[in-house]
Amino acid sequence: MAGILNIGVSALLAYQRTLSTTGHNIANANTEGYTRQRTLLATHTPNLTGAGFIGSGVKVTQIQRTYDDFIATQMRSTQSTASELEAYYSHASRIDNVLSDPNIGLDPAMQDFFNAMQVLADDPSSVPTRQLVLSEAESLVDRFHDLNRQFSDAREKLNQEIVGITDEINNLVSSIARVNQNIVEAIGASGGNSPNDLLDEREVLFNQLSEKVDIKVVPQDNGAWNVFTGKGLTLVMGSIPSELSARPSADDISRYEVTLTNSLGSMVISDQLGGGQMGGLLAFRDQILDSGHNQLGLLAVCISERLNSQHQLGLDLNGQFGGQLFSSPSVGVVVNDQNTGSATVAGSFVDTGNLTSSDYELRAINANDFVLTRLSDNTQVATINTAGAYPYTTGEIDGFDLTLTAGAAAGDTFVIRPVREAAGAIQMALTDPRKLAAASPVRAQPSGNTAGGSNQGNAAISQPAITGTGNLPLTTPATITLEYDSAIPGFNVTGGPGGTIAFDPATQSNGATFTFPAYGGMSFSISGTPTDGDQFVIENNSAGVGDNRNALIMAGLQTENTLLGQTGGIGETATFQESYGQMVSGIGAKTHQAEVSYESVSGLLERHTNALLSVSGVNLDEEAANLVKFQQAYQAAAQVITVASTLFDTLIAAVRR
Repeated sequence: MAGILNIGVSALLAYQRTLSTTGHNIANANTEGYTRQRTLLATHTPNLTGAGFIGSGVKVTQIQRTYDDFIATQMRSTQSTASELEAYYSHASRIDNVLSDPNIGLDPAMQDFFNAMQVLADDPSSVPTRQLVLSEAESLVDRFHDLNRQFSDAREKLNQEIVGITDEINNLVSSIARVNQNIVEAIGASGGNSPNDLLDEREVLFNQLSEKVDIKVVPQDNGAWNVFTGKGLTLVMGSIPSELSARPSADDISRYEVTLTNSLGSMVISDQLGGGQMGGLLAFRDQILDSGHNQLGLLAVCISERLNSQHQLGLDLNGQFGGQLFSSPSVGVVVNDQNTGSATVAGSFVDTGNLTSSDYELRAINANDFVLTRLSDNTQVATINTAGAYPYTTGEIDGFDLTLTAGAAAGDTFVIRPVREAAGAIQMALTDPRKLAAASPVRAQPSGNTAGGSNQGNAAISQPAITGTGNLPLTTPATITLEYDSAIPGFNVTGGPGGTIAFDPATQSNGATFTFPAYGGMSFSISGTPTDGDQFVIENNSAGVGDNRNALIMAGLQTENTLLGQTGGIGETATFQESYGQMVSGIGAKTHQAEVSYESVSGLLERHTNALLSVSGVNLDEEAANLVKFQQAYQAAAQVITVASTLFDTLIAAVRR
């Protein structure tokens, strides 16, 4: 009887637990991260009798999670990639939409400005036309400011998100460490059984953390799981969490860096983080925000410097050389706040056509030796030895130079940003339309023949072009006279540089170019066949209000190759608008690629999620069937106990007789 009763009791207890597990599954069917559980049963050790082994009932061996670690790991990895691409695309699309919008983009403003300059060339004496040029120039400046503000606002928003995500990571890391400790204690208290609900809680935390940053998890023998990120950086070691923080960089307060603090100290880990929302934000900053901001600044520098340089070579309506059309940009230098030396660094532009959109790091090796590295490609572009002579000015380096003072300490660093802030700093320097310099300062024309009357030959002289203002306007005398002498053959030069210039009509009648370097780099050409005594005069362009030569040159800058182009190279390979177009198309291509990749990875994430749900998810139809099955088994076990009771009563009754 006792055997039958014990078998019935063991079955009753076993199916009571299976019913509880089934009910637990049904109750948590919609609980985030819940993993379906099942009760594993095994027979009790049978009893040996003379007739052989007789079964002694059933026992519960384990409450098992239906969990697939491989699929779960794949899902976490894909989730991290999807979150990274989503964050990247979300921010990149905002910048892309702004730059490509014809209403607020830069291209229409540049086109309107150069169109107005061309109108000025058509009517250089018109004050209303000059005012139109200044109005369009002001609009161009405003457009630079608006776009610069978009980049600055995006940077501020990015910093806020980095801080927020860092705090979320810290909370998740602390929770994982706490759950690890609870799991270890639960396993010890239960004699090695798995605390399934705690494991589910930890899995949910892993999934949430993978949305923030890419992670690797490594199980320990005691049930705790260690969590790593980046290149082996520890986030959780057992029950001990590390701490992340986001703070301004030592060499740029506008750039937030992520630091990791653990028992070994603190270190900057931004360049080691990838995946998740944090990885997407950092990738967006490096690939689009910083480079795009610099490219916009590069364009502002080149437009202002090229137009200023040309404008200063012309004459305004008052007969004066032109001043600056725009304010002059400056090379930005950021001092690392951890420098221990007292050296200072300043920069200036030498040739804007050679500028790149990169930032640079200047590092002191010792008091007199420095290394300059271009950060866009980590190329060492210059080694500097001052030999102790201060202040020390370098030669041209990628379109700019640097001036250093004494006092550098080994390890001191400076970030050189030639163009980053130029789009926000550019301003109008000219407000008076009469001071627009549309005319050229000198002109050339035939002045007659010494034998009498006009020139006898058919020679012609071009209008002089200048590259500077040295020895201009012409003085004492205020003319340069060229008189042809076939004995040379060539021209005697009176005034200016004096001397002679060789010109042989027999070989040079199709044209020859001559230069007077000391007089503004003046160059002109002579063609045709002159006669002895024919003269040309180069003189100041006084009262040249109808002259449009300088305005034409400034208008022509629109189609000249004045920048290296965003791909670099040798020589000036891109116009202003081509450079801007390359920037817009480059950002647009990266944005589109992120969008396509995100859609692809989202589909993969959905497949991994469904695969895990097919293994670990609760199927209510299946659980309902199990409920009926285990209920019937429970009732049958109760019937076994009833039979044992009946047999016992029969036996007692028989003894009483």
